[in-house]
Amino acid sequence: MVMCLQIQIIKEVLHSLLQSLELLRTNQNTYSPGVFSPRIPNQIVPDILPAAKDIEIAERLLCAYRLSVKDEDRSSKEYVDIWSHNRKYQPTFFTALGNEDPVVLATYLCNMCRHDATHGTVQGYREYLKVKYNPLYRGYISKVTKDKLVLLAEAVGAVGCENPEQGVWGQNFRLPIDQLVDAIESQIELDITPPAIDGGLLKITGSKAQFNERDLNAIFTAWSVTNKLENFSDASILEVGAGSGRVAYRSWRFGIKSYSLIDLAYINVLQGFYLLKALPDASIRLYGEPAQELMQGREIAILPTHAINNFSSRQFDLVLNQDSFPEIHPKIVRDYLIKIREISRQYFLSINHESCPPGVDDSFTQINVQKLVDEVGGYKKLTRDPYWLRKGYVMELYEV
Repeated sequence: MVMCLQIQIIKEVLHSLLQSLELLRTNQNTYSPGVFSPRIPNQIVPDILPAAKDIEIAERLLCAYRLSVKDEDRSSKEYVDIWSHNRKYQPTFFTALGNEDPVVLATYLCNMCRHDATHGTVQGYREYLKVKYNPLYRGYISKVTKDKLVLLAEAVGAVGCENPEQGVWGQNFRLPIDQLVDAIESQIELDITPPAIDGGLLKITGSKAQFNERDLNAIFTAWSVTNKLENFSDASILEVGAGSGRVAYRSWRFGIKSYSLIDLAYINVLQGFYLLKALPDASIRLYGEPAQELMQGREIAILPTHAINNFSSRQFDLVLNQDSFPEIHPKIVRDYLIKIREISRQYFLSINHESCPPGVDDSFTQINVQKLVDEVGGYKKLTRDPYWLRKGYVMELYEV
């Protein structure tokens, strides 16, 4: 067993070394000059031991997961896509769920970002090995994250947007992390410090806060949504394919009234743990739980995919999908788009790439959301913009 683990670590490190050389050649950052630019302070968040509250959360999550799996429509065909493929890389996670031991699950989830549960969402075990044992790759990922912090500052107007045709280029990247954070917080009038709950996750570090690139994407997406809805504090949002729940967390911090997430039942477990820890005083409802007494009339609901059929007509002001529809089988996405037309009373916001790379085998190629929206019909495109924080990603707002 130990020998197999050592071989896997060696394989991952060798792969990441080759990947680092390719990243040096292509350099996907906007400002950073690549692997050999100045070092960015970073840290892998130390392991976190579960507290009694974490075990209580794990018990709730196991109950919701069991019910979600029980209520799934097993008559539907299982399509091959990125997410059906990802399950092969998550055996430890499914073992932890299958054991139904809240102590074991809480211990695992406290440090989920270095385990296989977060493969495809936030780092995961294979990426963890790369950043832990390959300093070149770790440095590159830290620069990618600092680059996104700079882009976030430019996007919200906290610093000026640099122009490579005129004036200086790359000076914003050299600003201290703390200075950028202070400027962003002053501009959007909100503390952006992430909750200290991400055991095992690589983050860049300032004196007051640590950030992973997913934290920064979530801040920008939530901020963008606030600017697209006239009365955000009274709005209702549904996110389809919500990753680790970071956009929901940021939207809550911005003051959203109602936020629902639908995703695969096992991904709901990750979202539930993150949000219940990050927002201990919020009204958060898991699948199968009764409606709670709402704090100031606000609620977050974390639900499996089949629960989309339980929503009322015109229930949501905006439905969001970010970085997931291209990875899902087109038949499933088409069904989502038909349903979104029914349950959204205003908007559908898509933040996705359009590169259509090959999927896991010849039976699946990632899709172009814009083309599928046009095929389904019933949507009017209002805006189409580059996504500030990720090259190759497009933010499209549709009126339903």
